[in-house]
Amino acid sequence: MKNSERKVKTFVYEGLGFPITLVNTPMRKVFGKWVIDIDMARLQLVVLRALVFKSGRLTKHELQFIRKYLVLTTAKFGNLFGVTHAAVIQWENGKRQLTPSTEFCIRLHVLSHLRAKAAEFRDLYNAVPLKVLAKEKLGKTASLEIDISENFKVA
Repeated sequence: MKNSERKVKTFVYEGLGFPITLVNTPMRKVFGKWVIDIDMARLQLVVLRALVFKSGRLTKHELQFIRKYLVLTTAKFGNLFGVTHAAVIQWENGKRQLTPSTEFCIRLHVLSHLRAKAAEFRDLYNAVPLKVLAKEKLGKTASLEIDISENFKVA
């Protein structure tokens, strides 16, 4: 490794709107500052897929990331799930909580957008049952952890 490159054991990245712990993160010195040196498009895709299978409820910031990744306005996003743009804004501001069934539909839509195979839809159904989402306490969130050296493996 050159003097302008190094690996950091853990790095908390907040550039997507919520904290993600990156493990074994390559860093590069640019204009005297250390910055992460990873494929950001790949990171976003891995995070999107990880959010689909996240065991707990989606946070307002994670929901906003999903909408923006899909390049949808609040009106178009709301229309997909039978709500107004105002409802989406309230979800993203934390003034209104998604129902577990709507959240599950959002996760299904993301899988569809990613052109997932049938087995992945079954995996979601088994990994995140509606009754688990319904019982999950709001405000309880687990940070995503992604090991960069392990080919962006979600821990």
